[in-house]
Amino acid sequence: MTEEIRKKIEDAQMVLVGIGKEMEEKFHGMPEDPEYAELLRQAGEMEQRETVEQYIRLSWLRTHPDRRKKQAYEALAGLLSGKNYFVVTLCTDDAVFGTGLEEGRIVAPCGGFRALQCPFCAQEDAAEEKKEAGEGPEGLFRDSACWEGTLSRIAAGEALSGMEFPRCPKCGKLLSFNQIGTSGYLEAGYLPQWEKYRKWLQGTLNRRLCILELGAGMEYPSVIRFPFERVAFFNQKAELIRVHSRLYQMTAELSGRGISVAEDPADFLIGER
Repeated sequence: MTEEIRKKIEDAQMVLVGIGKEMEEKFHGMPEDPEYAELLRQAGEMEQRETVEQYIRLSWLRTHPDRRKKQAYEALAGLLSGKNYFVVTLCTDDAVFGTGLEEGRIVAPCGGFRALQCPFCAQEDAAEEKKEAGEGPEGLFRDSACWEGTLSRIAAGEALSGMEFPRCPKCGKLLSFNQIGTSGYLEAGYLPQWEKYRKWLQGTLNRRLCILELGAGMEYPSVIRFPFERVAFFNQKAELIRVHSRLYQMTAELSGRGISVAEDPADFLIGER
């Protein structure tokens, strides 16, 4: 990261950060790992295969953490220390949490591994049934204790057929993680935080705003890429820094108020070249 960019972030009154898929932890090596390859094979023979594979992927992330990404997020937290900021992330790996960034300043509209939902029951289930089942008001299960035991057994290499996966108390189907790829994805999981983000964004008007895009390409461009460009266009005191290994190009309308960086976002944050 250049001193020029650091100075722009330091001088800004507010900082908006968008984290795209280039920052998401990958599953490279998981299918080739004999233990996990066997787990994936077993998952293919089970009901709700895609749900079971979610648990396997989370187990892989837990046992094979991407330390480079963690270092990058910690560097970002240091960069934003003391600033008035908000982070919008498209990643579903939850790697952004627990790295020094304030959880109350993060919104993850694509979900993650922080809650379970039933992919079959309608969101409009009776409130009393939800209460009896221990669900939250959005129809989500947030008590991680109900799935941590399953993850421990997966990591230990136990056969999937002998495991008890969390089930919906209403229909009996396996509960899936609240992610955008889950059938019937419940957006209510992120909407309260999204409303907080919208209110924060309203306060950026006529403020010195630094917008930092990190690896946000054309996956869900209506969440980060296009809205961030609009914010920078209408706020004449805003500057946009776009970091991406391939899609770093800046729109012509932001000429003079935009910086394009052709670099992997993690390398950009931790200072590698």
